[in-house]
Amino acid sequence: MAESSFAEKVNMDYARNYMEEYSTDVMTGGRNERMQLYYQLVQSLQKAESVDIIVSFLMESGVKLLLDELENALQRGAKIRILTGNYLGITQPSALYLIKSRLGDRVDLRFYNEKNRSFHLKSYMFHYVDYSELYIGSSNISKSALTSGIEWNYRFSSKKDSENYDKFFEAFQELFVHHSIVIDDVELKKYSKSWHHPAVAKDLE
Repeated sequence: MAESSFAEKVNMDYARNYMEEYSTDVMTGGRNERMQLYYQLVQSLQKAESVDIIVSFLMESGVKLLLDELENALQRGAKIRILTGNYLGITQPSALYLIKSRLGDRVDLRFYNEKNRSFHLKSYMFHYVDYSELYIGSSNISKSALTSGIEWNYRFSSKKDSENYDKFFEAFQELFVHHSIVIDDVELKKYSKSWHHPAVAKDLE
């Protein structure tokens, strides 16, 4: 790989400083980009060694926003797990197909599969060399929820609150390992065949 030019290095430094200025633990959405979850997730994706995402709904608009950074993370060797729901049919098959076509089996993509219990959580976990951090709040993966929609999210790290972080991570592990089904080609075709665009999804995109 050729060495980066001086101009590229300057641009990289500028982008890094720009993103650091946007760093915040409290995100409330709206038109102020610093308050939007998307910009915080990008920073975290750029340095994570592994990523665990658990959201009720996956929308194509949100996947398109994050796809390049997810792929860059995979190319660096990061491991990525995503657990989502098929509750009310709001998760879009096109979002799942987009992940499968671009990222393939490098992402462990699953549906929550416990039928008689609601699944309405939204959390993003990033694991680094010596600590982890967790975003928790109201944002599913859609363009609106990640950017200008009114969504409240909060970030905290295992450094500052290891006890509660561990509780969340253990709960994620339990759901991912014991209450999920892999979204392989068969499962995705099955879901796509039964899916109908719900009217409520217009408000979530």
